[in-house]
Amino acid sequence: MTISWRAAAAALDAGTAVFAAVNAVYFVTRLAGSGAEPPARRAALLVLAAISLSALAEALVLLTAFAASDPAPLLSSSHWTAVRLLACAASGGICALVLRRLSGGSTGPGGG
Repeated sequence: MTISWRAAAAALDAGTAVFAAVNAVYFVTRLAGSGAEPPARRAALLVLAAISLSALAEALVLLTAFAASDPAPLLSSSHWTAVRLLACAASGGICALVLRRLSGGSTGPGGG
């Protein structure tokens, strides 16, 4: 693996970890304070919190693998780096929506 792919993969994993951590904190906090929320919304918050926590865990495991001197061959491919771009973009998109919500931006027709 060239250093550029290694650096790109590590940067994507670091970005994913940051985005996922922000998302997880937001969703867990909302879940903890959502006693008056309808059951469907509580279920959605629980699922989004679980997805965010799993994305965070995955990114941290991959960062740990890259800290090793010789990462697994699968992790050394440009194809795998492209797949991680999707995970980073998805976590970043959710994070953008969370930050928009926290800044008082519109949340859509339901206001939810």
